[in-house]
Amino acid sequence: MIIQTVTFVVKKEGKEIFEVKTKKDVASMLSFENCLSSECWFSENKDACEFMLVSKWQSKKDFQNWLKRPEHLQKHREAHKNKDEKKSIVLDKIRKSYVINE
Repeated sequence: MIIQTVTFVVKKEGKEIFEVKTKKDVASMLSFENCLSSECWFSENKDACEFMLVSKWQSKKDFQNWLKRPEHLQKHREAHKNKDEKKSIVLDKIRKSYVINE
């Protein structure tokens, strides 16, 4: 089993956008084969909001397959194409993988 976290630190004005995004991501993960659990943790301070997606998978390959789904890749292509047109609301993105130490 692998635990995967992806943390997005976003500007305050991006809070509502990321609330919608992370709800969709959690639902998508939960419906994906070999996803054992998924949830989003949220914190906020005066400067920014932080959304951490936490998911458990049978294997790293299973998580990678979720990342490679066509709709996810298309969203990244669109974001990359439009990055100069609008200022990004994402201040930082941190992805980590963990295994249970038994």
